[in-house]
Amino acid sequence: MKVKELMAVLDEIAPFKDSEKWDNTGLLVGNGEDEVTGILTTLDCAHETVDEAIEVGANVIIAHHPLIFPNVNQVVESGVGAVIRHLIRNDISLIAMHTNLDHQPEGVSHMIAAVLGVAETEVLIKHEYFYKKLRVNIPKENAEQLKQDLVHAGVGHQGDYSECFFQYPVKGQFRPGYAADPHIGTQGELEHVDEYIVEAIFEAAHEKQVIEALVASHPYEEPAYDVLTLKKPSDKGLGVKFDYSGTLKDLVSLIGHKTSHPVVNVVDAGSGSIRKVGIIGGSGMSYINEAFSEGIDVLVTGDVKYHEAYDAKLAGRSLIDAGHYIEALMAKGLKQLIEQRVDINVHATTISTNPFE
Repeated sequence: MKVKELMAVLDEIAPFKDSEKWDNTGLLVGNGEDEVTGILTTLDCAHETVDEAIEVGANVIIAHHPLIFPNVNQVVESGVGAVIRHLIRNDISLIAMHTNLDHQPEGVSHMIAAVLGVAETEVLIKHEYFYKKLRVNIPKENAEQLKQDLVHAGVGHQGDYSECFFQYPVKGQFRPGYAADPHIGTQGELEHVDEYIVEAIFEAAHEKQVIEALVASHPYEEPAYDVLTLKKPSDKGLGVKFDYSGTLKDLVSLIGHKTSHPVVNVVDAGSGSIRKVGIIGGSGMSYINEAFSEGIDVLVTGDVKYHEAYDAKLAGRSLIDAGHYIEALMAKGLKQLIEQRVDINVHATTISTNPFE
C-alpha cells in the first residue's frame, strides 16, 4: 500500500473535507508514492515520536495535532523545524487528522468515552448539512447519458450510496426563435416534447463543476434546470453525549481511574445526580452554550479558563476540566479504526508528549 492509498482509507474514516477551514490536515510531510511499511498513531509528533516510529519500523506517523501551521515560516534545527528535519532525514511521512477526526461519530470524543467504558454514544452538537439539489428537464432518450455524465461530476452521492437519481415523465414545450439552433423542433414553430425531470443531490462545493457538466452533456442550447439549497441534520458533529447514573464526584473518579489522566479542575454547580454527560475532547468551551442546550448535566473538556469556569458556575453548569492531553487516548482508538481496514502493522504511541508535569 502506498501513502496515497492509505490517505484514501483515512478519508473514509474521517473525510478531510470535514476539517475546519483554519485547520491544516492531510499529508504534511512525505511522498504519496512511498510504500507504507508501518504506521504510528499519536496525539502530537515530537522528536521522540519520530524516534519511536524508527524503532517500530513505521514510516508513517498519523498525528491528531498538526505539526505545521501557517505561522511556521522556517525549517531550522530548532523547535518544530527540528522535528520536520528529523522526519525528512528518516524518510517518514506525517499525516494530520485533526478537526476532521473530531467531527466524526466515532471520533476523538467517542474514543474518550469508550475508554470510560461507554460503548454507545450519540453526537452532542450535530452539524447542519448543506447540500444542493439539481432538477433538470431532459429529452427521454438523453436521460441516461446525462445521469452518467453528472455522476462523474459528483452528483448522486447519498451516504454510502452512489448514482442516486429520481426521475419522472413530463411534457415540455418551447418555440425556437429565428436565431436559435434547436436540437429538436423548427424555428418559429411551437414544439411539444416527451421529457423527463431528473433530480439528484450533490455537495454545495461542487456546484460549478456540476453545472459545467450539465451544460456540456445536455443536448439543448438552453437547458431548463433549477439548483435548490437544502439542509438537514447530519450524523456528524462535535463531541458526544451519553447516559450516566451517579454523582459528579463519581464521574471525576471514573475519569481518573480509567484514563490515568488526573482531572485538572472541577466546577460543581450543584447539579446533584448526573443523568447525561457530554464530552468535547481538547478545548470545548467555545461550544458550551450549544452543548448544554442538548440536555447534558456536565461537560467534560479541557483548557477551561478561570472566567469561563466562574461564568459556568453562575449559570448552573458543571464542568470537568480533564486537560487537553486527554485527547491522547485517540492514539489507540485511531489504531483500531485503521486496523479494521488495512493489513499493515499499526502501533499506538507509548511516548508522552504532555507539556505539563
